[in-house]
Amino acid sequence: MPRTPAHPLARHPLKNLPKDFKCTLPTSDRTFLTMIMVESSLKHCESFVRGVTLDVGCGRKPYEKTFFAGTEKYVGLDYLTDRSTPDVVGSATDIPLGDASFDTVVSTEVLEHVPDPLKALREMYRVLKPGGHLILSTPMYWPRHEVPYDYFRYPYDGLLHLVKESGFELVQLYNRGHSYAFIGQVIQQVQPVSFRMLNWLINRFFLWCDVHLQHDVHTLGWTFVAKKPQDDKPTKN
Repeated sequence: MPRTPAHPLARHPLKNLPKDFKCTLPTSDRTFLTMIMVESSLKHCESFVRGVTLDVGCGRKPYEKTFFAGTEKYVGLDYLTDRSTPDVVGSATDIPLGDASFDTVVSTEVLEHVPDPLKALREMYRVLKPGGHLILSTPMYWPRHEVPYDYFRYPYDGLLHLVKESGFELVQLYNRGHSYAFIGQVIQQVQPVSFRMLNWLINRFFLWCDVHLQHDVHTLGWTFVAKKPQDDKPTKN
């Protein structure tokens, strides 16, 4: 009997990719499985990036010239630290910019570090123009990081709840790998041998299993595209 999908709305990001797509990390890197899922999912979303774009939690703007290159104007928002180069200094929960100022909002690997994620999503909704899109990625699994600002991980139902409660309409959802990518990444982070060929073999084996066996009980994370409705229904405060 066919399995009932654990995440029925989600798509696998390695399907239907352009032939020239290539991960920025080598296959021998211990974080390759996570990075190829993040970057392939963003590749699928790049057609939604248009007009004036706000990158919430931009850090050092790693995707400004790649997946977000289709923008007319790119604006990075973040705290000012030694690991960020923001154009605007501010918080995801209190964006110091006007209502309906942007055609697109993007935010990659930030929401897990926000103490009030629903407030952050409502702020992103507020600064978007009606009909504009939000592109957001966040992990489901990753070890503790950015201490002490590592607050949340988002299961499928919780993520959909946040999207709905913030006023957005879901357009696309990618589960960043299935169960075997998850298992392979966990093995990479606990196995004690730092040997590039071993890392390469682990990554290749579990990536093949992930694509071909399609067991989707677990995932490394999520990337989604959501739309602010044209009628611009107000969100709750």
